[in-house]
Amino acid sequence: MVFGTSVSKWLVLAALVALLWVARGVLPPFIVAGILAYVLSPLVDELAARTGWRRAYVALLVFAAVLGLVAVLVWVAGARLGGELRALSREGPSIIQVVVDDLTGGQPIELLGQTITPLDLGRRLDIALRDELGTPTQAIQVVRVAFEVILGVVLVFLSLVYMLIDGQNFFLYVLHFVPAEHRLHVQRLSAEIHRVLGRYLRGQLVLIVLMSAVTFLVLEWAYRLPYALWIGILTGILEVIPLIGPITAGAIACTVGFSQGGPNEAAALAVTYLVLRQVEDQLVMPMIVGRAVHVHPLVTVFAVLAGEKIAGVLGMILAVPVAATVKVVLDYAYPRAEQPTRRVSPSLERGQSHAER
Repeated sequence: MVFGTSVSKWLVLAALVALLWVARGVLPPFIVAGILAYVLSPLVDELAARTGWRRAYVALLVFAAVLGLVAVLVWVAGARLGGELRALSREGPSIIQVVVDDLTGGQPIELLGQTITPLDLGRRLDIALRDELGTPTQAIQVVRVAFEVILGVVLVFLSLVYMLIDGQNFFLYVLHFVPAEHRLHVQRLSAEIHRVLGRYLRGQLVLIVLMSAVTFLVLEWAYRLPYALWIGILTGILEVIPLIGPITAGAIACTVGFSQGGPNEAAALAVTYLVLRQVEDQLVMPMIVGRAVHVHPLVTVFAVLAGEKIAGVLGMILAVPVAATVKVVLDYAYPRAEQPTRRVSPSLERGQSHAER
């Protein structure tokens, strides 16, 4: 009877995993909310312990503070960010045209057996952009995408407030379906995963804010680069994607810099991004994240590429924490054998004893 109960509980868990896989297309808002709740839950627990208030009330206060912070940021930077995005949509093709024209000296290039001039390339990009946004059919598509984005943001905040209030109860509810003989192992594993992922996610959030702010200030004051705010925020967000993200952010900044100041400014921006990256890797990362995630670089690259194939950009962002979680599970299931202590020879022991006397 006990065996049958255990099997049925494992089947329930398997069915839950299968359901999540089938519904993975609607999961991104809930995943984002889960990450935010994971980062903010320790703050809620600390405030509840210090004030003695009910955790639900403290969670609502923290949620209100986060909502207010987001509203202030949108109010302060929303107008400029929107203007930069609109300007980039208009001038993006010309930026690429200038870069290609300078690199090729204005000469036509061979691309897939076709001869294309820089002017033609810019025009084609401009026509493609207008086709995407200008036709009635695509206009409806834009409205639909905008509605989905707004709905996603609402779902993120709505899910966040529920997760802050009932996150612990949800874990206890899921733990109820784990067979009794395995619950202790699941609790130990969840505690270790919580330690690793908690430090990693909090560190990544700090890095996003720090790199966005520092990059924006450097691009704005040192280079007077167009779209500095947009590029700075994008740089901070791309930092969470190992290897590929920083290279992509640097390439975007160098492309805009090339169109503004030529090869010298692009080279200076490349050096600047390299220096910022080294400072982050050597100083900021050890202090903020530490060695919370012990994943081999090759495993990291494979996880990022596999995550992109499975879930796109969101999969790339979640690749490292998922890989770290798998490593924690494997280390727990297959612990390393302890190194045998070296046995001291009897003659050496007698010599030490004689020296002590």
